[in-house]
Amino acid sequence: MTETPLRSGYNSSSPYTGFCLEEREMRTTNRVSASTLKILVYTAFFIGSSTPALALQEGIYIGISAAAEELDVSVFKTIDNTPDGNMTLSQGKIFTERDSDTKTASGFGFVLGYQCPLHYGSLYWSGEINLTYHGGKARGRLEGTEDVEARKTHNDETDPDLPAFSVGPQTGENWPERWTFEKDYSYGVTLRLGGRPEFLTSALGPDAGLYVLAGVRRVEAEYVNTGTGCFEVPPALCTSEEGFKTDTVRTDRDYTAWTLGMGVHAALAEQIGLQIETYYMDYDSESLVQLDGTENLRVRAVHEPDAEEIGLRMRLLRYF
Repeated sequence: MTETPLRSGYNSSSPYTGFCLEEREMRTTNRVSASTLKILVYTAFFIGSSTPALALQEGIYIGISAAAEELDVSVFKTIDNTPDGNMTLSQGKIFTERDSDTKTASGFGFVLGYQCPLHYGSLYWSGEINLTYHGGKARGRLEGTEDVEARKTHNDETDPDLPAFSVGPQTGENWPERWTFEKDYSYGVTLRLGGRPEFLTSALGPDAGLYVLAGVRRVEAEYVNTGTGCFEVPPALCTSEEGFKTDTVRTDRDYTAWTLGMGVHAALAEQIGLQIETYYMDYDSESLVQLDGTENLRVRAVHEPDAEEIGLRMRLLRYF
C-alpha cells in the first residue's frame, strides 16, 4: 500500500496532506469497447447454433475472459476534531459525509485451471487461478460543510461588528473535495460446481452445463481525492481567498473482493469450450487515514471507499 501526495500550489511541508482543487481532465469511463460487445453478441449466436460434441474434460485448461461490469462506489468521509490538543474553531466536533457513483467498467483476463467430474451423475467441479486487467473509473464530489455556528462564536468573541466570514473552508471543517476510484488489475482463485441438465444438453450438445461459482480476489485500485482549504495552524485563520491552498492525495491499495455467480457452458469445437456467466462482487471497505490526529492540526481525516459490482463475463477455454 502506498500513499503519494501530489502538490498543486502548495509546498510539501503542508500540515494538511490530503486535499487539492486541481481537476484533471475527465476520462470517459462508462463505455464498454465495441469489440467486447461484438464478442458477446457473436458468442450468443454460436451457442445457439449446433455445436460439436465434447466429452467432459478432466485435466488442465487455459483461457481468456472479457467482462462488462457495473461498478458502484460509495465514499464515506469523516473529519474528527476530538483528538487532544485540537485548537480549531470546530474543536470537539465530528463532520461526516457520503457520496457515490456508478459507472460501466470492463475487464480482460487470463485463466489457468483444472476440471474433474465428481462421478455423481453429471456433476463436475473446477478450480482455477486468474488474472484480470480492468478499465473504468468512478468519480464524485463531496460538497463539504462549513461550521457556521463556530464562526459566529469566534466573531462574537473577537469583534461583534464583524460579519460572519465565509470565504472558504477553515482548518477542522469538512472541506469540499473531488474523488475518483479506479481499478487497475486483480488476481484470485475461483471454484465452480456444475452439472449437465437434460434440457440444456438436448439444446446445446452433450457437453453443455450449468454451474455456480464462488471466489476471492485481490483488487489493486487507486483512490484519489483533491480539495482546497485553509492550511493555517490554529488559532490562525484564512480570511481572504489568497490564504487557501490546494492539494491532492493518491492512495494505491489492495482490496479483498468476494465473488458469487452462475454460468452456462457449451462446446465450440473439440477441446474448446465457451462459458458465459453473471456474477456479483463485493469489496471489503478500507479506511484510508490521511490525518491521524497527531499532527500539528490535531485533526483526524479518514476516507473510506466501498465498492461492489455486477458483471457479465465471457470465457473461451482450451482443454488439454
